Amino acid sequence: MLDANITQVKFADWLLLTRSCSLVSDGTTQELTPLNYKILCYFILNPNRIVSRDEFISSVWENHYVDDNAINKAISDLRRILKSSDSAQILIKTHYKKGYSFVGDVEFVRETKVDDEDKRLNQVLEENAQQDHHIEPILTSYEQEKSASAQIKFFQIFSTQFFLSILVIFICVSAGSYWYLKEPEPIQFESKKLSISDDSIYFSLSPSPSNEKLAVTKENVKTGIDEIFLIDLDTHKNTKIISEQHDSYPIGWASNSNSIYYQIINNAMKVCEIWRADFKVSNEVSFKEKVLDCDSQYILSMVTDEQHNRIIYTKFSYRNVPSLSALVARDLETGEEFQVTSPNIDSYGDRFVSLSPNKEKIAFVRRQTGISQIHIANPDGSMQRKVHESNESINRVEWDEGSQLLLWYETKSRQLFSYDVNLASLSKTAVSSRNYSNIVVSSDSFIATTKSSDADIYTYNTIANTFEQITDTRNNEFSPMSSDNGFYFFSENEGLKLNSYSSGELTVLADALDMDSLVGGDFNKSNGLMALHQSDQVVLFRPEDKKEVDRFKLDNQVVHLAWLNMTKLLLILEGNQSEQHIWTLDLETEKLQKIIHHDARRVFKSSSNKIIYQDFYNNLHIFDPTEGTSQILLSLKGYPYINWRYLDNHIYYSTGKNLMKYSLETQQETVVFSEFSEKDSFIFDFSIVKKSDFENIILQIHRLMSNEVVLLERAK
Repeated sequence: MLDANITQVKFADWLLLTRSCSLVSDGTTQELTPLNYKILCYFILNPNRIVSRDEFISSVWENHYVDDNAINKAISDLRRILKSSDSAQILIKTHYKKGYSFVGDVEFVRETKVDDEDKRLNQVLEENAQQDHHIEPILTSYEQEKSASAQIKFFQIFSTQFFLSILVIFICVSAGSYWYLKEPEPIQFESKKLSISDDSIYFSLSPSPSNEKLAVTKENVKTGIDEIFLIDLDTHKNTKIISEQHDSYPIGWASNSNSIYYQIINNAMKVCEIWRADFKVSNEVSFKEKVLDCDSQYILSMVTDEQHNRIIYTKFSYRNVPSLSALVARDLETGEEFQVTSPNIDSYGDRFVSLSPNKEKIAFVRRQTGISQIHIANPDGSMQRKVHESNESINRVEWDEGSQLLLWYETKSRQLFSYDVNLASLSKTAVSSRNYSNIVVSSDSFIATTKSSDADIYTYNTIANTFEQITDTRNNEFSPMSSDNGFYFFSENEGLKLNSYSSGELTVLADALDMDSLVGGDFNKSNGLMALHQSDQVVLFRPEDKKEVDRFKLDNQVVHLAWLNMTKLLLILEGNQSEQHIWTLDLETEKLQKIIHHDARRVFKSSSNKIIYQDFYNNLHIFDPTEGTSQILLSLKGYPYINWRYLDNHIYYSTGKNLMKYSLETQQETVVFSEFSEKDSFIFDFSIVKKSDFENIILQIHRLMSNEVVLLERAK
């Protein structure tokens, strides 16, 4: 753009007025669009030389995606404006396969006024010059040599001292890093079973503030309804306290440990309620009362603040996004609510709230794609700050009795974390034990459930209408990707492994994949490359050769990726302002170009070279790069969770239990299958192998399985 002090630009028969972005010629004024003005300014600043299309894209379009048609149209529009008559001079010339040039002499008209401060400064300089013009400092050659010698000696001494300082700092940092990275011996735990073994599923652990009782949800084997049991942590006695016609989950306690808050959910009937139950000394329920309707398909978290007669809980559908939650405080007497936290729309919101024993602070987990953040704040939401960020999923955070330490456990790395709120210091310790879930942490012990779910790979044949289970392990198998002869998927057990399934044969590929975790990826059948992403890295892997081809380190978190063509990837990157826009990554030049400025969660390329993406509200849009326009294809706002893929002018999507197929041509929707037959199962991800007369759907199925509640105490 032009300097701010340029008010006019003269060229040919035109006068460009920079303040109004308009052209004047023969008494006629022509206003310019922002794009026309930017192109003209760039030509003016680069006259009489060829400007290539790539230079236009990087300078005028600022690396945003633009195709040749858009450039041609923009240049044509500007030519039309500048050529007002047949006799008008041709100012923009086309150079075949090279670019464009602006031909003509350019004259800039600048502001001539000088502000008062500049005038005063010039006046002072002139006065000083008049007073001191007769004083001329003279240095003899000896003095000059002495001065030069002193300067050389100074820089020699400075250089030596600087080098020694850097060396000392390096040694100190290295020593500090060594002691920091040196891991202490893992904590050894002894396990004691707290639950009754009856092939049930236990989850939603909620210890009382006194740490004498544990409320836990247990599935009724006969009815399939989730009920709440109370476990005495001293005697280990299990007592059923809540049995409703819908699933129920403990979500919080009163500070005196004599009342429990629980949530009732039935997603099919759209039931969501929060209740309070009071106990007798014998742990029998003496009184139950409904607190509020919660309108959620998710299990909430909640804390009580009796001093102000209110609760603070996770409220979903924040900003009309079903899966987005914010913390809200509710006055139990008046029912009035005020918002405590304001998560960004690109996240999944704030969950797992915990109140310090002194009631002065809250801690909570903010979920984003592939990231968990721990924040602390005052109960009214003020003084909020982030204290930790992890690539692992963190499901709860606990306070110590003195309200000074935050404690949590990260399952994948098996690390116990402790954060000192007053000192703002973080420490971690390895734990030598099996993986657990629903972990409640204290300084000396854990309460946890053994693993309650796994993910297996199934296939579904659309001709035979039958499911086939490919894997049946206690490991997690995930991210299925279709190939020409079958499909690939990953497994997670003591490291990340790539598996291949072809012609009915399952093969575990060699450990050539140098990745400790994986968020997702896409397989390109044309070049045989997998594009995989974790955190801020993209890895290209060729499964046929069992080797890594390339790796790209980006400045931002990768949310999702898909192949655009043989040499480019579509990336959703999280921006500095928490936006999630769509970019292309050129694998040959490593050049990034932003192509869509709308926020997105998932993206794929259609067969017509258009781009389909999902926004935060579960709407699917189709974007035309040649026009730069998008329109809504399909709205799935009513579902809190969807997963989808594009194939052969169809969108396939799942809401967890079913699989649907939507035609872009006819805009008709058909059911591939409506209910997965396995009980307590959930479709998390899928891929499609297209055959001549049928489709083979590869499914990643999460399945619940029986488990136990255990107490883990430090081994003596």
